[in-house]
Amino acid sequence: MKKSAATLLALLLVIGAPASAFGWGDKGHQTVGQIAQLRLANTNALVKINQILRPGETLASIATWADGVKNENSFRVNAVHPDPDTQHFFRHLVNTHNRNWHFVDLPLHCGGYDDPACHSFTSNTDIVSIINLCIRKLRGENIQSLTKRNALRLLVHLIGDLHQPLHVGVGFVNIHGPNNTIVIERDPAVITQHPNAFPSDTGGNDLLITGAISPNLHAFWDSDLVELARGNQGVPAFATALNMIPAAPSWDGQGNAFTWASQWASDTLRVSNQNAYDSSIRLNSMMIVDGRRKYRTTRGPNYGMNNAPVVRQQLAKGGYRLAKLLQAIFP
Repeated sequence: MKKSAATLLALLLVIGAPASAFGWGDKGHQTVGQIAQLRLANTNALVKINQILRPGETLASIATWADGVKNENSFRVNAVHPDPDTQHFFRHLVNTHNRNWHFVDLPLHCGGYDDPACHSFTSNTDIVSIINLCIRKLRGENIQSLTKRNALRLLVHLIGDLHQPLHVGVGFVNIHGPNNTIVIERDPAVITQHPNAFPSDTGGNDLLITGAISPNLHAFWDSDLVELARGNQGVPAFATALNMIPAAPSWDGQGNAFTWASQWASDTLRVSNQNAYDSSIRLNSMMIVDGRRKYRTTRGPNYGMNNAPVVRQQLAKGGYRLAKLLQAIFP
């Protein structure tokens, strides 16, 4: 009985967590960093990157730092940490709510990140804005809340998050759907007109699933699908394999590098709409957990197998684009 109670408590803690509590799992983020490392081998950009990092650090090894500094209890002006850069991060209170930097919650039928109809869903602290803040710091702008090493560690992680579909497009839930059904509202105009009628599913964290290791749809994309996609390969082998996927012209950013993150968010939004929230997703019933609405959700029988190749491509895109962005920052 004690074991069952502990298991239930762990489950409730996970399903009660906000969307920003997760990104790709560690293996996914490390894979993105490793792909970029492979692509930057023997480049001037990597020389400059290594001047910022500590000896022995790589883009893969720093890729998960940003998930480790989300604890808001650590932020105080006299914070102490054995790593001077992490201590610097904790001592600048403007960084306190950094867990909100990892995502943007866009309705699934937005025309893109820059769609005027979706302006109210973006902010100057969402993932696109913080990526651009990191670029500014790495290019030498005086941003006191970040060191260059912290900006680089954030950038590597956030480019990974930008390619996790549930960190960009989210479901807004209509509990009064046709014929007493619960449905996902995708139209930004409808959601904007009725802001309190359609609560966000927090990037799939509120969509509870069965038949998977992870308890909700967001965690399923973070971990289960990454494991399915990589099979028995370790991160180096998986990254090497993904690095061999031919890059499509659409993978490149167009114009100024400060516009690339918004372009890539728009690209990921299409994946959110078409794949993460495909037509097989069904919200069957509602329950209340810790005062928050959760929805028992089913997926089609081939949902995992259909989306494992999508995860492979998203990770490959993330690594490719991270390398391109770092080359633009460090020409």
